[in-house]
Amino acid sequence: MNPPPWPGQQPGRPGFPPPAAPAGPPPMPGGPGFPPPYPPPRRGGGSTLVWLLVVGAVLVVAVAGTFAVLVFSGDDDDPVRPVSMPSTTRLPSYGSTTEPTTEPSPSYSSGGAVDPSGVLKRTITTAKGNMFTQAGTRTESCTTRANSVLLPALRRHPCVGSMYSAVYASPSKQIITSVSILRFATSTDASLVKGYTNQEGWPKLLTPSDASGLPQPKADPAYWTRTWAQGSTVIYAQSYWSNGGPTGDRTGSVFATAGELGVEVTNTLTFSN
Repeated sequence: MNPPPWPGQQPGRPGFPPPAAPAGPPPMPGGPGFPPPYPPPRRGGGSTLVWLLVVGAVLVVAVAGTFAVLVFSGDDDDPVRPVSMPSTTRLPSYGSTTEPTTEPSPSYSSGGAVDPSGVLKRTITTAKGNMFTQAGTRTESCTTRANSVLLPALRRHPCVGSMYSAVYASPSKQIITSVSILRFATSTDASLVKGYTNQEGWPKLLTPSDASGLPQPKADPAYWTRTWAQGSTVIYAQSYWSNGGPTGDRTGSVFATAGELGVEVTNTLTFSN
């Protein structure tokens, strides 16, 4: 007698389970609970094209960078343009201890004031009450009267008109002073020319004229040169002993006399303008 069939039993031989179902496709690798892996990339011309595009982009960037480096490095090789700097001249003190080696120049005697301002008169009385007497005058071009140091300065900063000079004797007739007046186009020119006094740039020394009756000093006497700039005008006062002796230092009479007469002429020019 056969046992009763199992629930859902398919017909078959009695007493045996139904036959197994046919086998399906093999399971996907990766194990249960994991997604299947990506399929392997397809081999073909696409990957080669991408690789060529990447290499080409790198080459373009490299070439552009090299060109930029060449451009900027080329700028560095340009010569440095010189920068014009304004020239400066050290302004001198009122005196110079070094005497020039130029020979005294002869003077021409004339009466009255020699300069257009009427400052270099026959006699000049200073604020100290000392009266200086004219012993000769000279009017010449500035470049003719300038020594070798002052000459280049006057070529760069030419004076206006002539250089007016007069020789004066002190009240005792023992100290001779040559006063020279130069006018320039601007006060800047005057200041720059004045600065050459520190480099021994000044007018050639004048001596008394023969008509003055004063003795001529020995050749190349020692003297003090003092300089002032008043506006566009430069005033020189050059003093020495009438016998050509040593001038002494800044505390001596020769230095003081040049300052006394030079200051008087400068002040007179200031008030006359």
